[in-house]
Amino acid sequence: MTKKTTRTAQIGTFPVGRVEVPVLPAINATTVLFPDTASLAPIDPDSLRHSGRSPYENFYYGGVGTPTTEAFGQAVAGLEGGTFAALAPSGQSALVATLSALLKQGDHVLIVDTVTYTTRWYIDQCLATAGVAVTYYPPDVSDLDPLLRPNTRVVFMESPGSMTFEVQDVAALCQTAARHGIVTVLDNTWAASRCFQPFAHGVDISVLSLTKYHAAPAGVSLGAVVTRTERLHALIKNQTALLGLHVSPDACARASLALATLDLRLNHQERTTRLVLEGLAGHPAIRALFHPSLPEAPGHAVWRRDFQGANSLLTIAFDGLDRPTVNAMVDRLRVVRIGYGWGGSLSLATIFEANEWRTVSRSPARGTCLRIYLGLEDPLDILADLRQALDRS
Repeated sequence: MTKKTTRTAQIGTFPVGRVEVPVLPAINATTVLFPDTASLAPIDPDSLRHSGRSPYENFYYGGVGTPTTEAFGQAVAGLEGGTFAALAPSGQSALVATLSALLKQGDHVLIVDTVTYTTRWYIDQCLATAGVAVTYYPPDVSDLDPLLRPNTRVVFMESPGSMTFEVQDVAALCQTAARHGIVTVLDNTWAASRCFQPFAHGVDISVLSLTKYHAAPAGVSLGAVVTRTERLHALIKNQTALLGLHVSPDACARASLALATLDLRLNHQERTTRLVLEGLAGHPAIRALFHPSLPEAPGHAVWRRDFQGANSLLTIAFDGLDRPTVNAMVDRLRVVRIGYGWGGSLSLATIFEANEWRTVSRSPARGTCLRIYLGLEDPLDILADLRQALDRS
């Protein structure tokens, strides 16, 4: 069996007649022409959810998919350890398609308190106002039984959590949910289809923002919902079609080029992360560093048990520095740039307030904090840049 790195490097190969090309082509089309009525695929849910062995097999209308999007979706599903993938134009739209397909008025959903703030906004501003009962739970909870209700339909996880990277016991949560017939959904973007295998730990649905590590170097926005069962895939695929969540073949072709280098990039960034964490440890301006690989990190034991590596996001909590002082420090950065997002070639800095997006738990950090995404620059340049900015704080 070939190694995952080899499969990732060859992920863009695409059949053209009797041969293959090494780069996924962008096949753009809306109308598809059939030779006769017998071969015309009907417009129904069966056609929509069907996923064949060939990317051409289910090509009947470009508005719901082309051979390019089908091939890319199959590649993402394989990397994630799933069987099916429904693509969406962004990670947020993938999340919306998933939760809106699974929940209706009168249902109850459990949401980990450390979700990304955009997820929280959708849940609070759309689901809750549409009559879905929402309960947030702390990230260190492993026994969900006291929180379950007769109408609980979904348990939503994000592990590690946003900003301070608390690791959940996903396997334990999934075991509880499975006993009660509750669907489990995991935002697995942090793991980049490499560090954590969701389906091996009992997850039903994995939601990915491909805009991050998978495709960020290509500068495109994409999302995916990966499943192992045809029933769940059909549900999500139908919802993406109803919501008009068409993905561009050009974006998928560009993302495929980025995907081929995913393992190489993450290998480099893991080494960079270790060096930067070691280089910043003990700095007088820093009260705490947050990264799941650190022994003192929340959920570190679970991370060691369940994960196969880590990504290159870390957070710095300061020793008494206020927002203007942190702003001035960030303005002194030269290698690390200022901007939202992560996953691309450039290192990025984002300032946030520790308890800005919490409901039932308190952040292990406090005050004004700095999240750093470590990109593909030379590790020593990144470390020197961070130290010079910190030294003058």
